[in-house]
Amino acid sequence: MTEFLTYTSAQEIVETIEEIRTQLQEKGGIRNLYLLGCGGSLAGLYPLDYFMRSEAKNISCRSMNANEFVYDTPKGCGENSIVICMSLAGTTPETVAAAKKAEEVNATVITMSLTTDCPLAQYGRYHWTYGSELRGNCSYQDVNLAKVLRFGMELLRIEEGYEKYEKGVAAFEVLDALCAKAKKQVSDRAVKFAEEHKDDAVIYTLASGATYCAAYMQTICMFMEMEWIHSGTIHAGELYHGPFEITDKNTPFFLFVNEGRTRFLDERAVRFLEKYSGRVTILDAKELGICIIDPEVVDYFNPILLWSCAVEYTRALADAKKHPLLQRRYMFKVEY
Repeated sequence: MTEFLTYTSAQEIVETIEEIRTQLQEKGGIRNLYLLGCGGSLAGLYPLDYFMRSEAKNISCRSMNANEFVYDTPKGCGENSIVICMSLAGTTPETVAAAKKAEEVNATVITMSLTTDCPLAQYGRYHWTYGSELRGNCSYQDVNLAKVLRFGMELLRIEEGYEKYEKGVAAFEVLDALCAKAKKQVSDRAVKFAEEHKDDAVIYTLASGATYCAAYMQTICMFMEMEWIHSGTIHAGELYHGPFEITDKNTPFFLFVNEGRTRFLDERAVRFLEKYSGRVTILDAKELGICIIDPEVVDYFNPILLWSCAVEYTRALADAKKHPLLQRRYMFKVEY
């Protein structure tokens, strides 16, 4: 049996929500969520944003770049707000400043990072830890994408009696086996992709639904930051409203295909690109086995599965390019 590192548990998340609910009950309750981060951490909060927009009846949710929140703090953020600030290492100055700013407007602040020993943990009433498949051995229930989704489901169960809750819990329980099987399934494909794309100057990424965050992370974190490949994130539903004009037989595209309500958008993009581009890479959640998850909640688990597989492609690309994932020109090396 695989031994996983231990991070903030589902029970701790529940206890946090119940405590906040009690504290805010006489002040009008929980009215909204603000999700703050930068880069991949901001994208890591997106599954919660998408889930809340889809399922919440009374609690609004908004994602923002942490530095934008500092300089243009929404008037609606205050004592009835929960603010979640995420930073992988917990050292991102903009996110630390955002947590401080959120405290100043009397919001209830939850900070999230890999460890408890970091500057971000100094702010906020609660600090949660999560795992990263890039940094160590962890359960897929503990990666940031899953952790924030679990928070959303627990919050709506407690606040609104979320009727699909049990189906969501069942989905979390199969995540590790699902992701492990899918990663093996794409292993050889990832190596082939890497050989075919190691010399490309640009690769575009597409997705829709909750998985838009995976496309964004693939663009800015994997292709641009880690492998110095030009890239752009295109929402699958936006392809035909401008971006498709750059399509030709030489331009590569990396597509995430969801199972669930927005699958039509992704399949439509696949049909067009397979016809007019000769270089299309597809990660299809349905083909990778996600249908073991109940269709009523499957939309929210697509990004966790698809991102676990996308990481395999990036690792293979780094090997083929002989460009280590942590090699940088500017990050942490110059003033910015």
